[in-house]
Parts: sequence; structure tokens; C-alpha cells
Amino acid sequence: EIAKAICAAAGEQRITPAEACYSVAHDVAVGLQLINEYLASLPPYWIEPDVEELCHSLLLDLLDITKPPKRRSNPALFPRLPLFSSPSGGSEAQNLEARVLNFFRAKSTKAQKLKSTCDELRVKLTKDDAENDPQQIPESALKQLSDADMSGCFNSGVFNALELASTCNPQSHENTVELPWHPARLCLDETKGGIRVLVSLTLETGDWQEFCVGTNQTETPDNDDASFLEQGSFCNFLNKEITACLFLSFIEGRGFRVLGEPEQLHQMLEAGRGESLATVLSKYDLKPKDKVLLASTVARAYWQYYDSEMMRTRWTSDAIWFMPEKRIKPRRDQLPLCAYLSFPFGAPDTSSRDIFLKDHLTHRCPRIFDVGVLLLEIGLGEKFQTGDKPDFVAQHNLNHKIATDSLEELEKAAWDGFLNKKVFDQAVKFCLYSKNFIKATKKPQTGRRGIGERPEPMTAEEQKRGVLERRKIFYRNVVQPLAWLAREGFKAQPGQINYISKKRPDTQPESTDPAQQPDEECLFHSAIVPKMWLEDIKKIGESVERKRRAKSITTPVRVAIVDTGLNMDLPIFTKKPGLKRAVIDHVDYVDPGTSTITDAFGHGTLMARIVMESAPGAEILVARVARDTKQLKTSQENICKAILWAGKPGRADIIFTSFGVSRKDQGGIGEAIEAVERERREDIIFLASAGNSDTDDESFPACHASVIAVYATDKHGAPLSSNAASPGQSSWVLGTYGEPPDSLRAEFASLYTGICEAGSSIATAAMAGISATMLAYATALPSLVEIPCNHVLKRLRTTKGMEALLCRLAPQSKAHPWLRAVKPPVFWKNKPGDSMRLCAFIDTQAEV
Repeated sequence: EIAKAICAAAGEQRITPAEACYSVAHDVAVGLQLINEYLASLPPYWIEPDVEELCHSLLLDLLDITKPPKRRSNPALFPRLPLFSSPSGGSEAQNLEARVLNFFRAKSTKAQKLKSTCDELRVKLTKDDAENDPQQIPESALKQLSDADMSGCFNSGVFNALELASTCNPQSHENTVELPWHPARLCLDETKGGIRVLVSLTLETGDWQEFCVGTNQTETPDNDDASFLEQGSFCNFLNKEITACLFLSFIEGRGFRVLGEPEQLHQMLEAGRGESLATVLSKYDLKPKDKVLLASTVARAYWQYYDSEMMRTRWTSDAIWFMPEKRIKPRRDQLPLCAYLSFPFGAPDTSSRDIFLKDHLTHRCPRIFDVGVLLLEIGLGEKFQTGDKPDFVAQHNLNHKIATDSLEELEKAAWDGFLNKKVFDQAVKFCLYSKNFIKATKKPQTGRRGIGERPEPMTAEEQKRGVLERRKIFYRNVVQPLAWLAREGFKAQPGQINYISKKRPDTQPESTDPAQQPDEECLFHSAIVPKMWLEDIKKIGESVERKRRAKSITTPVRVAIVDTGLNMDLPIFTKKPGLKRAVIDHVDYVDPGTSTITDAFGHGTLMARIVMESAPGAEILVARVARDTKQLKTSQENICKAILWAGKPGRADIIFTSFGVSRKDQGGIGEAIEAVERERREDIIFLASAGNSDTDDESFPACHASVIAVYATDKHGAPLSSNAASPGQSSWVLGTYGEPPDSLRAEFASLYTGICEAGSSIATAAMAGISATMLAYATALPSLVEIPCNHVLKRLRTTKGMEALLCRLAPQSKAHPWLRAVKPPVFWKNKPGDSMRLCAFIDTQAEV
């Protein structure tokens, strides 16, 4: 506004070049406009401290020109900007112009000072433009950060001395403590004057004793060896429950001794294990500030202890802990955001290797990859779900693929208007590509067989230099940017503790547009209620349909029901008329002359309702082949016609029959199935009920080679006693939920008494719905993950392909090894992401 006022005055000749103040006023106007442009383009977190000070000084000078602010005591920079950014007009604009011109004419010394401040600020804002990437934090800001390297002091004896003092002496305790070492944890947060260590009697009982360990002591130790802590020394402190922080001084070659007077505890912590990071991510609400502070803490600590004994165990979200406080007036549902890592005393070395130059790894720095995954988890606010491969290389490469796919999700996420999130994303991304940490090497030599020879093993000195180089790269590209965000963006200070609150239950408004509905996959991240199996499968189907609509996928999935028909006057269809739209065609082979479909018995209607619930997006074809189940034995001709109708002109993707006949009474049903298969080139799926008699073998057509036989299970996945006789020990069968939920029983209780009962009929309809949802999901996955895999997923449209996928959806049971109980909610919970599920889908089709 001040620059505009000066320019307006010059344009209207109210200030002319002949005046002595013109040149200064003009330069100030140009400078202010440039400064405004640069500041507007920068997030506050990128503004360096010296630039911020100049902004304060400039604002104070500009305030003198206009009018005093209402609150002169407020030192904040940006709350004052509205004073100058609000457009003014009329008399206000004239008054501002008059005050500005009076300032330049009457106060030449102050005007010259204002010009100097503008020039200095403009130079600082523009000096690095030609050489700096605008997405990078200013180099001058990074130089201000410095952290202590703790690997050296830990490797020089600190870790061993703590391990010695933490050794448990059972005779020192009244109650037997059957642990070789007392649990000890290292505080990862930055503290002044040393490192914080917590030690407890056991993980379940006893207060946490706090120690502050100094590692840079230069004093000369006394000759009295008894003054140094010995094996089991911590036992005495734990028995006394001192409730104070004790200071320990470390002397290399001698160990620890207590130094000075105790101080008050930094925190009063509750006894017990606390909460793991994995739990915190699922139960607590992490704001952008919390994510930045926590990520900065983890990255800084990882760099500090990168080459120390603290790497003996892998740093994962299950290994980092947060401790609730013990307060007279506790903070309700709040947890201190202060991270701890357990000391791996006596633990075998399970750490990730620093580097692999051999093998076919897509990320050759596993230790760097681990911290990248940690930062990714913090950014996404959820635990990283690893793949499942028996081979190390395959497992590592799968995890790397999942991580890079998840990175895209992180980059697309918005953090409540957080302007500098890209710096966070870049830090995570940098860790996920090992080429950033490995210098280019010469191409491998080619042997006689034309195979590149593997590099020679590195010497100890080369390994040491490599570790040092990778730590430097990690510090420069990950630790420093995150520390800059934390310290300058959120003014984080050593020892300062922030608190996080538990997530509140979501109260999302209902939406009639499925594409706008929130994804409910998170419901499977907690407990799965067995009796709600149909509701859970429906949620999966709805989620799939939202994904398809978001990607504009309209390829239909069509299910054909060969049964006793469909009652379109069922009360639920009046209550929810949209359900009837799923039925796109029907045919009646019992009463061919009728124009409408009917169902006097109710069995076919029950099958249709289960498909509607378990596959909300599926199109349904209905073929009425019998009046009731008793007539089915004499309705083979109608069944054959129905199969041919559904498979040829109906173009059904799935055809199922929830009944069976004996093999000798099949009457051409097998030939009809094979005819459709030939017509469709096996691009069709057949399902059939295995039967409800434990004295009989599988009924027909379930026993046909081109049909998936379906057995019934209870809500927990155990086989129902009414199933057909189980196969021999050398084979297995597929089954799924055969117990109807109470809500479904209520729909049929009055109109069709005795129809909605447990058995393989319900299981077959449920399996058809599950199969339809999986087919629909397969049409969307290539777009969701952006991997060209349509040619592989097409195999799912065959009976063999779907059978292989359904087997993957069925966790193995030790109690019933012959039965694979298909449980989609369990699969959805264990594979919480499109990338992971796509990997599983593709894996199942490898041998189809």
C-alpha cells in the first residue's frame, strides 16, 4: 500500500523528479514491491533469522510513516502484515499518501535509513536466486545447525558401561527379578548437557529412574576405583526409588560415576512399557507440527547413533516408545511426544546392513531404507505394512516397492495448509533411493561368459569410509532440512515437550454420492467382529466401487443366479428401491409365458439379497429353473438352458448354483458348462454348493473340474457340521461364511419361514459376491497403482484364476488344514493398501 501510494503520487505529479526526496521515495517504492513479491512466494519456515530481523526493522519504520498499531508490544512479524495488505480507498488512501509524502519531504535522514533497510533486505532475498534450487532450504540456514555425533562416544565405552551398570544382581531385590539386565531406554529427543537414560526394575513394574549421562568430561578421575559404577550398580538406585534425576560422568576406560547433586525429574513417568510408535500412529492425532518434530527427532538420533551399538536392533515403529506421564491432574488422553529406544543389552545383532553391493537389491542401503520407512510412517500417520516373501532379496525389494508407492500417497496428501510440506517429502524420498548414498563406481568387468563380475569385498577401512560418507549425506539431505523445519518453523527447543491427543471418532455426514464417501478400509485396522461378516464384506465392496468411480471405470461385473427366481416385492426393495436396479435381466424357465420374475419358495431371493449386500456394484442376472428345491432334481433341462443363457447372451462373469444333484442325475449340466467355457474361451467363473449332507460326497456340479466347490463355515471360519464329506488329507477345499446374520434372518422370517438358515447355499452366494468384488477391484488396480498388469489380472476371470485368489484370501487353519476359509476382511486388514493387494493378486496368478 505504501509503494502504491508513492507510485500514485508520482503518476499524478504530486511528487516530481525535481524534489530532493523523489529519488529516495521511488527507490523505496520499487524495493517494497520486490520485497513483497519475494516474501509472498516463500513459506515462513524458509525465512532466515537475519532476514526476519530486517523485516521487523522495516515494519517498525513503516509503522512510523502511517499510524501506530493498536498493540505495540506484539513482537510477531506476520500478524502486523494485515496493516499494510488491506486495500484502502477514498479518503483513507489520500490520508496514507499525504502521510507518506510528508515523511519523505520532512524526514530525509529517516527516509535514507528506510531506503538502506529496503536495499539490504532486497539483496538478502535475491542473492541466492541464481544458484539455489527454490525447493531447497537456504544454505546459510543449514550452516547454523550442528549436532553431536554420539556413535564415537558410545563405541568408546558408554554403551558397555551402561550395560554393566544395568546388569541385575538378584540378591539386591526383595522380589526375584528374573532378568539378566534391567530394562533401559535411551531418550531420542535433544537434551542439554548430555543424554537421558531411563532404567526400571522390570518392564511391567517399578518406576523409571532417570539418569543424565555426560559424555564429554575432561576431569581427571580419582584413584579410588570404588567411586565408579560396577556391575549391578543400578539395582540400589532402583530399590530406593529416588524420584530424582542423577547425573553420571563417563571417563573412557573407567566407566561411570555419580556426579554433583541430583535434580528434579524432567518427567514423572508411569510404570510399564508405554505406547509404541505403531500404536501412537493408529490411536493418536498427529498434527503437521507433531509430525515434523517427531521426524526431526528420529532422523537426528538415527544419524547420531548410526554406527553405534544402538543399531544392534532395527529401528522400527514397534521399537520406538512413548511414555505416559504420572500427574496429580493428568492431561486427559494426552501423551508426551518424547521418543525412547530400548537398549539392546545382550541382544543378538539383528541390525540392517549398512550396504549391500551384491545380490539383486533395488535399495542397497538397508539401514538408510529403514529410517526412510520410519519417516514415511510418521508422514502418513500409519504403520508401514511389509510384504510377505520367504527370500530376503524378494522381501526387501517388495518392501521397497510398497514404500515408493506409499511415497506417492504422502506427496499427494495435504497437511492442513502446511506450506513447506515438500521439504518433508523430499527428505523421505531421499532415503528411499540408495543411489543418493552410493558414489558412482566403474562398470563391472565382463568375464568370459559375458557376466559382470561382482565387486570385491570391501576392506575394513573402505567400509568405515563408506559409513562416514553415507552419514554425511544423510545429515546434509535429511537431518538438516527436518531440523530447520522443526527449529525455525515451529521454534522447537531442546528439552521442550509437546503433547498429542487421542483421535476422536469420525462423524462424517452421509453422502449420496459413493465417490464422495470416506474410505472405510480403516475399520479393518482394528478388531473384526465375526458376526458382522456380511456388513464387513459390503464395506469392502463399497470401497471398491468408490475407487472405480474415482477412476471413471465403468466395466460391469455380472453375476448370474440359477435358482428359484426372485421376489421383486420383498419389503426391503420397497424400503431401498435402488437395490432392484442391480437386476438387469431375468428369465423364467418354469413359467415361460410370464413377463415378470417371481419366487414362491424364497431361496433364489435369498441368494440375490446376499449378492446385493456382498457385491454392491455387481449387475445381477436371474434365471428361474424350479419352483422349489425339491423340483431341482427334475429340472436339469431348465438348468442347462439357464447356464447357456447366462454364459452366452447374458455374458455373465460368474454363474453360481446353490444346490446340487447326484452325478448320475446331471442330465447334461456338465456339457452346458463346457459349452459356455468353449464359447467364452474359459473367460468365466462357475461356483456351486458342495452340499449339506456330511454322509455324501460333493454334489454336482460342484465336483465338476471347471467349477469351484463351496463349503460352509461359521462366522469364525470353522466348518459347519452340515457340510459334505471332507476330501482326503492330500487336498483342500474352499469355504466361506454360511451362517446368516440376524439382520438377514429378520428380512425372511415372516415371508419365507425356514429359508434363511445356515448352510452351503448362503456360503455359495457369499462367495459369488466376494468373487464379483475382487473382479471389480482388479479392473481398478492398474489405474490405482499405475502398473501395467491387465494381462495378468485377466486370469482372474477364469475359474482357475479366481480359485487361486480366493485361496489367498483364506488364512490357513491348523485345526482344519483341509479347509481354506475365505475371509476378505482379514486380507484387507493385513494388506492395507492398493499396492500390497495388487502384489498379492499378481502373485496368485503366477502359476495359473
